[in-house]
Amino acid sequence: MRFFDLDGDSGCDPEDTSGLHSEGLSALANVTGHELTESRTDPRGSAWFDDVGSEIGDKCAWTFGTPLLEFTTNATFWKIQGNWSNAHYNAGTGYANLSGEFGCIDGGDYP
Repeated sequence: MRFFDLDGDSGCDPEDTSGLHSEGLSALANVTGHELTESRTDPRGSAWFDDVGSEIGDKCAWTFGTPLLEFTTNATFWKIQGNWSNAHYNAGTGYANLSGEFGCIDGGDYP
């Protein structure tokens, strides 16, 4: 299987300025993290959606709580968007999504 080149694809670029990864690899990691989280929380396609049909990754798309996130067990760092948490929304915590709603959290912040 071959992926298309994500270098220069502004629609997928998380704007990782760390210099640790190419633009394309950073984009692939961010988009993969988004989709994997939605797959893990909704394996049958019938789980939680908000009132406009967004899943937990969609509500926090292109928002980041920290510039770099330790994401793997081998201590490599990646810029990966957060995900929505109803518990954090109800508590008024987390960080804001693009609509200004607080409730987004980084992967390591799940209770």
